[in-house]
Amino acid sequence: MRVSDAPSIVGPADAGLGHNKPPVSVLFVDDHKDLIDEVEAIAKRANAAKDGLIDGKIANDNERDTWVSIGLASKKIAKQVCERRDEVTGPIREELNDWNKLFGVNVNPQPESLHARCLRIKNAAESLAGAYADEQRRKAAAEAAALAEAARQEVQRKLDEAAASTSEIVADVALQDALKAEHKAKHLEAQALGAAAGPVRTEAGTIGERKNWDFRIVDIAKVDLNGPLRAHIGIDVIEKAIRAHIRANRDNVPLTGVDIFSNSKAQLR
Repeated sequence: MRVSDAPSIVGPADAGLGHNKPPVSVLFVDDHKDLIDEVEAIAKRANAAKDGLIDGKIANDNERDTWVSIGLASKKIAKQVCERRDEVTGPIREELNDWNKLFGVNVNPQPESLHARCLRIKNAAESLAGAYADEQRRKAAAEAAALAEAARQEVQRKLDEAAASTSEIVADVALQDALKAEHKAKHLEAQALGAAAGPVRTEAGTIGERKNWDFRIVDIAKVDLNGPLRAHIGIDVIEKAIRAHIRANRDNVPLTGVDIFSNSKAQLR
């Protein structure tokens, strides 16, 4: 069944007044009632056999054979369930894959999907506009820094003028001018710093900056997994690595902190 052909939970658009179409979940139960009945039957059979056990253990060959038969029947039904599931969901997964190829998923979309193409365009626009904005910021910062330097020189000139003057009035005026020039210089210095980092606003939009921390592995052999990284390595990742190690080495290569042992259980065939 294709997704487009799947029964609607709310029913068809032209269902009319009084429409009471059951949801998909109910329809699925009806469609696969044969399997549901088989599972219910084997469950009742297993529960009845369990109730007949003494202390929850098999006491004789007849009880053993009953449970072997129940186990094999359950295995057969489980296989049928998986086959039915794949039969029902296979086309849905295929159609979902087709939609994902067209639209693209959120993370690592396929290169030719609509999402990936838009992201490439966006990244190109950000790169080009960002480079131009960086150059604008650099020029603005340089201009503000030059004006700030000129103001600093004016401060020093006024201070020298005040020191060289023999008139208290002239010296006082020069000092006042120096204070004003100092205030202007600080303002221009702050403006220079802001021009180097602030957003660039345009008629089309604003070009800002987003800082991200990234990394590059220089030597994987020197990465200390027991250092600060240990707090960020989930137990599921560690268990997966341990299982891969045991599959490859069994108990021939021990692991500190891990008890490796052979674990066997009965298998019905």
